[in-house]
Amino acid sequence: MTNAYIQLARQGRNHWWRYLAGCFFTLFLFIAGGTLTLGLFVAYITNDNNPNTEVLSPEAVAAGQPFIVGVSPLVLYIVYNLAFPFFLFGLYLSVRFLHRRPFQTLITSTNQISWRRIGQGFAVYFLLVVIQTAISYALSPQTFALNFRLWPFLGFLPTVVVLTSLQTSTEELFFRGYLLQGIGYRFGKWLAILLPSLLFMLLHLSNPEVITQDSWDAVASLVIYYFMIGAFLAWLTLKDNGLELALGVHAANNIATFLLVTSDNSAIPSPAIFRISEFEASFAIVISTALMLWIFSFIVFRLLRHPGRD
Repeated sequence: MTNAYIQLARQGRNHWWRYLAGCFFTLFLFIAGGTLTLGLFVAYITNDNNPNTEVLSPEAVAAGQPFIVGVSPLVLYIVYNLAFPFFLFGLYLSVRFLHRRPFQTLITSTNQISWRRIGQGFAVYFLLVVIQTAISYALSPQTFALNFRLWPFLGFLPTVVVLTSLQTSTEELFFRGYLLQGIGYRFGKWLAILLPSLLFMLLHLSNPEVITQDSWDAVASLVIYYFMIGAFLAWLTLKDNGLELALGVHAANNIATFLLVTSDNSAIPSPAIFRISEFEASFAIVISTALMLWIFSFIVFRLLRHPGRD
């Protein structure tokens, strides 16, 4: 059976070289934009004559230290996310002018984007992450320290919501939109799930929570976790014939994680509600996340049925 979401690619031009050129152009703008903005910021910090600010060595970063110290976490968060407008702009230009189709075709197989479906995905998954965190706290409260400070938290909140939503939405539009449709149109839905999920997993292996792990078991659990999340979001998109649920889930996951728990080996320390000394991955994360994804699927496809999609 042909998937309506994948078939949206038919509205444009789909020669293989267009996807190759689109990926190259989009990722080039992403990397170049991120390098430019971060490089300018590093140059500013290096020459600001402030003894409290410092750019650390790559060895220190690999050991779990932040790249830049003495700078407000809010400023760091903004700087680290400045690459995503370049990413989104490159993707938009590729879809509109290289493939000659409406940008909205990356999102929905219907005439209108379902903001209700985005909200459902966000609300349900955010609640599940909160419950998962509460269970973790109940099982091992000694690993959590209260970190909550009202005004820093409220000051961070709008920036986190806006920039994290930009980051996660751009990733979804690229991985579960552009790549999934392009691969699915030429090779079928199973490769459309597999290949973008592998790339999604590989790109996340440079995250600080991965490179600071002390054992191969911990790294393996995160490899499985990222692939599982990527594959689930791809399946979710095909099942719902639209990207809306995946947009909501990815934003909810990252926003909730950033606001609920921070750790000493986080790339950007945040004024989260709780702090843990160090994030230690295990296969328990894979199991609990798999259960959470199943519960989410049951809720959105059985209890919150979408008349225009089901």
